[in-house]
Amino acid sequence: MIENSGDNIFRYSEDQENMRKVIRNFYKGIFAAVCVGVLAAGWYLCYDSVPSQVRLTTQREQQMHFKVPASASIETGQGRMEAALYRPVTMKTGISEATYQMDVKLLGLIPLKSVEIQVMGERNVSAAGFPIGIFLKTKGVMVVGVGSFNDSDGAVREPSKNRLAEGDYILSYNDVEVTGKKQFMSLLAENQGTEVLLGIERDGVYLEERVTPAKNQNGEYKMGIWIRDNAQGVGTLTFVDGEGNFGALGHGITDSDTGELMELGRGSLYGTKIVAVRKGADGVPGELTGMIEYDDKNVIGEITRNTPYGIFGRLDLEKLKESGIYLETQEVGFKQDIHPGKATMISTINDEMKEYEIEITAIHMGNDGGNKGLELLVTDDELLSLTGGIVQGMSGSPILQDGKVVGAVTHVLVNAPEKGYGIFIEEMLVG
Repeated sequence: MIENSGDNIFRYSEDQENMRKVIRNFYKGIFAAVCVGVLAAGWYLCYDSVPSQVRLTTQREQQMHFKVPASASIETGQGRMEAALYRPVTMKTGISEATYQMDVKLLGLIPLKSVEIQVMGERNVSAAGFPIGIFLKTKGVMVVGVGSFNDSDGAVREPSKNRLAEGDYILSYNDVEVTGKKQFMSLLAENQGTEVLLGIERDGVYLEERVTPAKNQNGEYKMGIWIRDNAQGVGTLTFVDGEGNFGALGHGITDSDTGELMELGRGSLYGTKIVAVRKGADGVPGELTGMIEYDDKNVIGEITRNTPYGIFGRLDLEKLKESGIYLETQEVGFKQDIHPGKATMISTINDEMKEYEIEITAIHMGNDGGNKGLELLVTDDELLSLTGGIVQGMSGSPILQDGKVVGAVTHVLVNAPEKGYGIFIEEMLVG
């Protein structure tokens, strides 16, 4: 006999209600998470649309339009100025260079970013776009690897373990200045297994380490390290000013093994000619091959800095004229002057320097201090036919828009060589 109980019916109803509560709470949690995600994404998009630094030219009326639902408060010498960033804001600068602070709040309430406004004197440069041969000598010698080897008895030896590290610069050997790899190897060859005092630089800090070399199976004294003292290659000159100061590449020169920015001892620019082009394809980067004669008579400039924004130094303007290269002076365009759309890049293919059509597809205003502030698409049929798009060796090719120099090519997308990235020219000028 089956009997229904009122108590059981009550409990069943209660269980159903509890289940409904669990389901409601579950959906509420999902809804809350989605709302938080949307708000966070919106906040980030607004944050990325506003740069940490805005640069303006003296004695100009210039417009800023960041298209974000935010208000800005700027402290000036005449008091505090309020502005809405969802519509164009016109800034009128005076004759003096100065720095101001702009506080940006989302919806006028939520702190978004503190922006530094730099008022600078007029900047004009000559966009270049011709190939350069690069020779970079490091400080001392750079350690690119630390390992082991077998001695004459077959025992594993690791003289430099826990003493030297990848990325170290060896500056001295028993108080003798290290000037290069060949000299260092010569000093090591003269060693008879005695302890050596090495002066090294690690992450900008000077240290001293003692290492005792050991004989390998060939009877040669070794420390169990791999070293490098220079880097060579081909790139593109971005700009030069009236005094011969130049910038190139748009990114620093890093060691191929460590990925570290190489510390400059000295460096030279050489005249070069492009002799071959390897066309880029999906997954296979292309390359410009240059012919470089590392001879003093071919030196056209001195490299004085290797930075994340490129290499910089002094160009010999007389040698530039002798080579038949004449460059026009052009105005510099800052971040706020750039817009998505048509632009050009200057590069040299087949020994001919010319402008090629590209499109700026995205502008990352918040990419301060980086070299991927611009997204680019090559649209020029001739360049696509010659190279497939952007290839190695084009780094530094100047980007022009509306008659102004606004950036330089820095990277290519390996899987889509017609696409790439560029750095804002202002990052190179002040970096």
